[in-house]
Amino acid sequence: MKALSQATLVELARAGAVRGYTLHGRTDGYVLSVQYGLHEAVLTAKRGGARRFARIDTALALLRTLRAAAVEVRLADAAPPPRLYRRGRPAGLAALDRLHAEAAPPPPAAPRARSPGGPQP
Repeated sequence: MKALSQATLVELARAGAVRGYTLHGRTDGYVLSVQYGLHEAVLTAKRGGARRFARIDTALALLRTLRAAAVEVRLADAAPPPRLYRRGRPAGLAALDRLHAEAAPPPPAAPRARSPGGPQP
C-alpha cells in the first residue's frame, strides 16, 4: 500500500480527488487509509511509518478539517473492550465486597439454646 503525507492529503481533499476514508482499528490506535483515483494509501507520520491516532476523536478532528462527508470504521483488529461485568455484576464489586468483609466486625455469637419448659428452680 502506498504512503501519503498529510500535506498531500490536504491537496487531494481540496481538489476533490478523495473517494473515501477508512479508519482501521488496531490494538495501539487507529490508522487512516485514503482512497483516491485508482489508488489507496495510508497516511504517514512526519518521521515515517503509518500515522497512528491514539484516540478516534483525534482522527475525526483531522477528517472534519478535510470536510470528509463519510468515514468507514473497521474495528476487526482493535483491542477487545475491557470486561466490565463478571457473572452479571460489575467487575469492581467483587473486590469491594472483599474489602467490606475484611473491615466488618465479626458477627455476634449465637445465643445459647434454652431448655424447653421455662426456668429451673
